[in-house]
Amino acid sequence: MPQGSSAHPLPEFENPPITEVALSVQFEPLGWWRIAHAGLFWAQIKSGYPLTEAQISLPPQIEQFGEDRFPQAPTITFSQVDSDSARVWFLSKDNTRLIQVQRDRFIINWRKFVGDEVYPRYPVLRQRFEQEFTIFRDFAHTQEPDPLNIQQCEITYVNDMPRGEVWETFSEATELFSAWWGVCTDGFLPAPETVNVSGSFVLPNEQGRLHFATQNLRRARDQRDLVQLRLTARGKPSRNDLADVLAWMDLGREWIVRGFSDY
Repeated sequence: MPQGSSAHPLPEFENPPITEVALSVQFEPLGWWRIAHAGLFWAQIKSGYPLTEAQISLPPQIEQFGEDRFPQAPTITFSQVDSDSARVWFLSKDNTRLIQVQRDRFIINWRKFVGDEVYPRYPVLRQRFEQEFTIFRDFAHTQEPDPLNIQQCEITYVNDMPRGEVWETFSEATELFSAWWGVCTDGFLPAPETVNVSGSFVLPNEQGRLHFATQNLRRARDQRDLVQLRLTARGKPSRNDLADVLAWMDLGREWIVRGFSDY
């Protein structure tokens, strides 16, 4: 059992409000990677992912501890756009399954696209991640014999809670998550107009962090007001082996599920 795991069974939710799940690994940037390699990789997965889109690359995100645990203040920088650093989406025909690749990251996603899709559950996504990351890892090995140097693992659950289901006013929405940060008031302030709160929890033995972020949105596909809760676990696996990556994913998922049940 990974460190930080509980012996108690994980909570089960009959109809979780999950609209997207992503499993990601970040690795040392591949010096040989060019945008043409995305096309070569696509040739291996095109039957399952016939659609593509180009996206801006994601910045590196590394969990720091000790004196470096707080991020530096952002600075404005200007750089020339480099097509070889772009992030490429490979999408299934129904747009519910994605693979995202850039020179330092590999991600699989499941998402609701129409809105009535059924969440396939974590074991299915874990198996899919294992299979598709293996294909990418083997492809990378044909270009460079050295193994991928994995720096971080990440798992994200996005939950949409529309108005009228578990909340009606933003004051009630705030109370949904009050156990995580506490709510103190002497009655001076009125009910909040919006809900946008974020924070994090450290995993045992500094294996990573569980981040949470809430915000109120209007969903484009049906124009419903909702509170969106994004839970992201991020940290470094003990070793580079796929088995250790999967073990970390299991730990991150456990913290997300137990954290969600704690709100």
